[in-house]
Formats: sequence, C-alpha cells, structure tokens
Amino acid sequence: MMDKKRLTALALAAVSLQCLAGCGKKKNDSMPSYAETPVETTTEPPVGGADISGDNFDSEAYMAKITEHVNAAEVTDEPLVLGSIGKDVIVPEDGTVDVGLGSYRVSSCGIKLYYDETEFSEELMLTLEKYFIALSSADYATYTRCVCPSYIEEMEKFLNEKYGYDLKTSFANQCSTLAQQMKGDYRITRIKLEPAPVYTEGKDNLETFFSSLDELFGKDYYSLVKEENDEVIDANFYIMAEDSYGQEQLLVSDCEIVFVAKDGKYYTFG
Repeated sequence: MMDKKRLTALALAAVSLQCLAGCGKKKNDSMPSYAETPVETTTEPPVGGADISGDNFDSEAYMAKITEHVNAAEVTDEPLVLGSIGKDVIVPEDGTVDVGLGSYRVSSCGIKLYYDETEFSEELMLTLEKYFIALSSADYATYTRCVCPSYIEEMEKFLNEKYGYDLKTSFANQCSTLAQQMKGDYRITRIKLEPAPVYTEGKDNLETFFSSLDELFGKDYYSLVKEENDEVIDANFYIMAEDSYGQEQLLVSDCEIVFVAKDGKYYTFG
C-alpha cells in the first residue's frame, strides 16, 4: 500500500496517473471491483478505437493516438457546459449487485452519482464528472476547464523546467495510464464522492496536500489558492468504468481530491 502523502506528491507531479489508478489504502466493501449491472452512458466517445482495445489492445498504438489527439487540441475559455443531475434519488432493490453502493442520482451523461447533496453541490459533482470524462476521452480542452487556472500555470513551468515537456504531454500520459488499466477504450459509469477522513492524526489534510505543491512550485502556493478562491474543499472519491468488454470495474479507489470554488465554479488539481 502507498501512504497518502506519497500518493499525493506523485499524483500532483502530473507525470502520470499510474499511482492514482491503483492507490486504494484498502479495499472498501461499498465499492465492488465488478458490478453486473453495466450503465449505458452518453459520454464522449473514446479516442482509441475498438481495433486497438480489448483483446487487440496495443499500448503503443493507443498512446500514439492519444498523443496525436491531445496535441491537436485547442484550449478555449468558453464556459464549461456541465449538464445536469436528475432529481430522482434511486435506491437499488434488495438482492441487486449494487445495493451496497447505496442510493444515487443519474446525470445527463448517464453516469450514476453517489453523494450527499448537503455535503457537495451539483456543480461540484458535475465538474468531477467532466474531469474524468475528459481523461477517458483524452479531451484536453475540457480538462483545462476543470483544473484550477493557477495550477495549470505553475505546473506548466514546473514540467518544462524539470522534465522538458508541457502539460499536454503530462495529460496524455495520464490518459494512457488509465487506458492501459482498462485495456483501451472505457466509459465512466459511476462516481462516488464523500468527505475526506483525517489521514494523519493531528495534521490538516489540506496543509499536507498542498505542501507537495508548495515544494514543487517553490512558493507558498496554498496561501495563493486560499487568497484567490472562495473555498477549498477536501474529499474522497471512487470511480467505476465500463471496459471494452462491457464489464464494469473499479478504476480509482479511495483517493483524496481537492477542489476550489470561485464565483460558483469548481476546479480541481492534477
């Protein structure tokens, strides 16, 4: 198992999502590794293609397609269209495979969302949804509108100075790592978000989280984030996805994520 501080530092270095994809502190019985009730989604189509997914998965060819797609992307400052979440709260029937997951709502993208509306807003949930849809479809333009603008600026500088490449390359690596875990094309099916537990007794989660970025960027970045935004939110999340075989599996388990809120919009890091 990988401790939370090291996980955060590696993930925020933005070299890849390899650590994030397998970062669970422990298996949580409320999120099965496989669900027998696949969710049909209306999310963006994957970038790889059936010819290099599943039994035909070719990691090099898949990475090449992702890289080409990401490099061709044009960043836009157009407002991000979040979609909506259905008002009906759906409670799985006793005996169904996903009853242990609890109740959920379904977004306009067809994704099942598990969250407490008294803890997290609809806009925050939809931003998280867009963020992971962007990763599954290598949609760099959407990704950049889900991530804190100051993070993008600072990370671009860090990556260029440390590794000699840009955020597009880092994003392509993240997309490729998750695609490798799923053997190519996949679609996000379920997202669970809950309040973050105290990871280290006597230490503030957010101070620990941002200490890694402070070190990477060579500045008190956390103070800048607090000054520029209305709120900083710490949470814990799980992602399930349907692979090219039509089976659901746990993609990301029991991981920390941080959001900031500004003028009614939400942004994350990494």
